[in-house]
Amino acid sequence: MQIPLIIENLIFSPLIFCIPLFIILIWPSRPARKGKRKANTKVRWVIAIWIILFILSSRGFFQLFSWPLKELTPASNKHKADIIVVATAGVHESGAPSPGSTIRAHTAAQLYLEGWAPLILVTGGVTHPYDPHIHAKGMHIILRGMGVPDENILIENQSIDTYMNSTMSTEILKARNLEKVLLVTHDYHLLRLSLVFQQTGLEIFPYAANISSAKKPPSWWQYFDWKNFNRLQTYAHEYIGLLAYKIRGWI
Repeated sequence: MQIPLIIENLIFSPLIFCIPLFIILIWPSRPARKGKRKANTKVRWVIAIWIILFILSSRGFFQLFSWPLKELTPASNKHKADIIVVATAGVHESGAPSPGSTIRAHTAAQLYLEGWAPLILVTGGVTHPYDPHIHAKGMHIILRGMGVPDENILIENQSIDTYMNSTMSTEILKARNLEKVLLVTHDYHLLRLSLVFQQTGLEIFPYAANISSAKKPPSWWQYFDWKNFNRLQTYAHEYIGLLAYKIRGWI
């Protein structure tokens, strides 16, 4: 795992709150000055950290944090294309595709079966510890299971990030004279993936894999949920990725 990703995972984990709380609890208190009431500083710090935790785990804060990316993300529309390109989204140690990869593969297969494109290209590879790479293989199995013929499924399993998804997929597409691309990924990833593909000169039609997911309003007891805090990591990762790609001239 790359160092930046390790740091990111540590920041968006319970450790970010547990460590300060532990330090506060073991830190020796100052003796109260004569004639002055002793202030319980430890209690104040603990309360402050808990307030921050409640704010960061609230649905309202998540909506505010994710709003800029959602506003910039292109609208999803089904469009006739030469090929559907679907980006992978992780794999379990067993080799099974993650829930995100499963949703993306399912969406790509649905688009294919509806007749929006005659081919599907799965892009993204895991190089360790699997040989040959299996990241795309799990999605391939899902596509076949939904009725997409083997001969209509292309695999690009060497890329390890969004930029490489674009460059390596483009080589395959241009070699086959495929110019119109129906691009499938999750909504939070759609902006960055679309921007890097647009640099290739291909005609891109973005489509969010989770667009059909039912978005029911949460129950009142779910307004403060640790999942909201975990979802912040997903959007923070995209903000950082967009900034890094812009600095490098990739978008």
